[in-house]
Amino acid sequence: MPRSDLAKAMTVLFVALNLHAADQPPVGAMQTIGEIRSRTGLPLPDNPSGPQPRFPPGIQLANPLSADEAAEVALWNNPQLWADLATLGIARGDLIDAGLLRNPRLDILFPVGAKPFELLLNFPVEVFWQRKRRVEASQAAYDQLAKSLVQNGLNTVRDARVAHADLVLAVRREKAAEEAAKLRERIAELTGVRLRAGDISELDGMAARTEAASSREQWIRLQHDSLLAVERFRLALGLALDRPAVGAAGAPPDLTPPPVASDLLSTALVARPDLRAAELAIAAATKRARWERSRLALVAGQLSSKGIGTNGILTGPGLSAEIPIFHRNQGLIARADAEVEVASRQYLSVKQRVAFEVHESRELLVQAQEALRRLRDEVVPPLRRITELADDQYQKGDVAYLFVLEQSRGLVDAELRLADAEAAVSRARAQLERSVGTK
Repeated sequence: MPRSDLAKAMTVLFVALNLHAADQPPVGAMQTIGEIRSRTGLPLPDNPSGPQPRFPPGIQLANPLSADEAAEVALWNNPQLWADLATLGIARGDLIDAGLLRNPRLDILFPVGAKPFELLLNFPVEVFWQRKRRVEASQAAYDQLAKSLVQNGLNTVRDARVAHADLVLAVRREKAAEEAAKLRERIAELTGVRLRAGDISELDGMAARTEAASSREQWIRLQHDSLLAVERFRLALGLALDRPAVGAAGAPPDLTPPPVASDLLSTALVARPDLRAAELAIAAATKRARWERSRLALVAGQLSSKGIGTNGILTGPGLSAEIPIFHRNQGLIARADAEVEVASRQYLSVKQRVAFEVHESRELLVQAQEALRRLRDEVVPPLRRITELADDQYQKGDVAYLFVLEQSRGLVDAELRLADAEAAVSRARAQLERSVGTK
């Protein structure tokens, strides 16, 4: 082949390689966003919100939010979720860089005096066997990150649902504490009347006043707890800076028994994004190890031109290569092999954690559901009936009003425990959905 044709062929080859630098361009965050949508069953915009919050169609903060609506708002506005999704852009940049070729190097020595003209063009050759492995390693790392970010979306939904349940509970606890404080103050007043009449001792009167003061202190503390719950709710929704008025609408908790633990674990081992990401991390580490083994030395093809007396400029090919005498990339190869082992052991760790979280969250849900059923069926109804009977007896003049207040206090305490149990069911179900990896 003539030398000019050889140079043209090599130029065409390198242009073709550059045009084919990104064999499988990533789809950005769209695939991850779509998977979050399918797993949660909630809408998610294609792009992050700007400085001002955005809300899904039909949702207005003027109305108290349900748990699902709170999760939707969080997916639309939680800045940490969108910051995590933005890291895919960094991984995409690394993938593009992995597909690019090293630029050729051109050295020119100008003819000055008796020195002839010289031109040396160096172009990398090792890309023919390194580039494919480098791109595969970068693609695997990108896929691993994209899958892991799906778990971040599930965590965002879980956090929003838990914050919603906590706010509903905080409001109910505050109202119950207010009612309890008023009852105990009324009891203290009636006890004071009986004390002045000589019906009870000073010790009994002091105990009633102390209990009333303690109840009022608890009411004031729970008022602050409600304010803190609102702030945590805003943070979970991504509205901490704007601080709009938000409310949480309570709903009857779902008492449907969860599937057996073995079925849930089987689903989780297939559906959990972080477990799949751990699997992809092994693949990425393996591909990096293969790439490092291909990086033994730098090899460059050369095209040399030189002015030779009266013969003009003569051009010929050549080769430049490192001689792997002192090292053969042993350090990075050893590091890559260690990364494969770390990724493999990390996968087993994640698998263990998935099994634990599934069993734990299911057991907590079953426990909360059983406690709620007992309170609803065995504790609260009798106390309500006792309070009604006490009120009827008071109306007939058979008992004192203090007895009615004492029974009402027991009912208030039981309803407070009922609110705790309902919130525990909501939190446990949100945690179970996150543990399984799908709604």
